Amino acid sequence: MGALVIVGGVGAAWTHAHVVHGATAQSRDVVLATETTLPAGTQTSENWGGYIDTPAGSQPYTSVTGSWTVPSLTGRDGAMAAQWIGLGGVQTQDLLQIGTLEQIENGQTQVQVFWEKLPAAANTVMTVPTGSQISASIRAESGSTWVLSLQALTPSGQTLSKSISVNLSNVYAENIGTSAEWISEDPSTMRGGLYPLADSGAVQFTNATVNGQPLNASSNEVQPVAMVDVNGDVRIAPSSIGSDGESFTTTTYAEASSQTWPGASGGWTTSTGTSTPFPGASGFPFPAGQNWSVGRNGGGGWSSQTTWSISIPGDSSGWTQFVWPQGHHRWSIDIPMGNGTSIAVQLSWGW
Repeated sequence: MGALVIVGGVGAAWTHAHVVHGATAQSRDVVLATETTLPAGTQTSENWGGYIDTPAGSQPYTSVTGSWTVPSLTGRDGAMAAQWIGLGGVQTQDLLQIGTLEQIENGQTQVQVFWEKLPAAANTVMTVPTGSQISASIRAESGSTWVLSLQALTPSGQTLSKSISVNLSNVYAENIGTSAEWISEDPSTMRGGLYPLADSGAVQFTNATVNGQPLNASSNEVQPVAMVDVNGDVRIAPSSIGSDGESFTTTTYAEASSQTWPGASGGWTTSTGTSTPFPGASGFPFPAGQNWSVGRNGGGGWSSQTTWSISIPGDSSGWTQFVWPQGHHRWSIDIPMGNGTSIAVQLSWGW
């Protein structure tokens, strides 16, 4: 399937074009202890993870609904995430959306409810606490009037709600009727970069309907989308759709080093002794006292064409792919897991 151009974001400070790349069964070089399993036919995006529907017939979309619980984020100050539903933005630059924008400030998760009618700037309408249960909808009301609604049931039992009416031209309404979205997003800056992605954990979308029908109804062409970063690593992964046809989960992998690697608690062993716990994408498991200084053994690093024996902890079966970058180089190695297996690894490089 050809590339889809997705236009959208949360707010004027987060708006830029997004590209969904060709369908793949799973992403390459996923920096995880075990490979992330993606739904068949998943396409990749620079900052979207979730599901996109397009009409299977000639009937345009005039309503979309979705529900989720506002996540409590982990990560550094300034890291962000967003959850939203929308119409349009895939086959057109017009997009109508409503959702929640989360950001870490002074170690706490701050949450804003926003709505946006591209190309106009986003509007913040209220704040809600983490753990709030969100129910959102966008629908055609009458004539040129469309209504965006969001209700939040807070952990304390308080109900907060907001309803916004907007007037859309016939052309705009026709354009946004070409797709529907349920998305977890890494917001982007005005300069086209991405904010640090906060770890939202698993966010479950429910009541995902379009034109009153489930997400995976026969009237829809259904497209799962995973956010994949510039290194090819999955950052936001959608699950398969639930048996009810209108629920799924997005899982955020904010930092490769935050994953639970085999042996992370007890450390790996090498031919020269116990190493530090495996550091994920930041480097190979070094023997004690050795540092990363590629190709410069005199500087304390490992020399080229040196062999190390590594004991693989755990009792799993199969393979694990470890991937780590260094400057403009990106190396990976497949290691068989299980039963304390020892293998010899040799790395060579040239400059």
